[in-house]
Amino acid sequence: MNASVDTLAEQMLTLVEIVSAQERDIKTLKEQYRRLEEHDQAIAVAFSTFFHVLSASRVAKLSEIAHILHNIIKIAEQEGRPPASIKFLQDLADMLPGDQR
Repeated sequence: MNASVDTLAEQMLTLVEIVSAQERDIKTLKEQYRRLEEHDQAIAVAFSTFFHVLSASRVAKLSEIAHILHNIIKIAEQEGRPPASIKFLQDLADMLPGDQR
């Protein structure tokens, strides 16, 4: 009976170690996800600012910017880029007023 209790105790300790390792992995993944989200937001702000500067200085029309962005989206789709990246570009295009598709 003592051997059974010892085996059970060892199994429980192993389970605790596994759960602890998984919790650390989850914490690490959450931190990586947070950093990626912040990075995506920074890129969105940079693109948005860039488009507004172009528009404000009349370097390019918003319709021209939208056309260029849709070409980039089309190429990204053809190259098999990650869906999240394509969605990000599409969200940028959707931010342009009067976006003509």
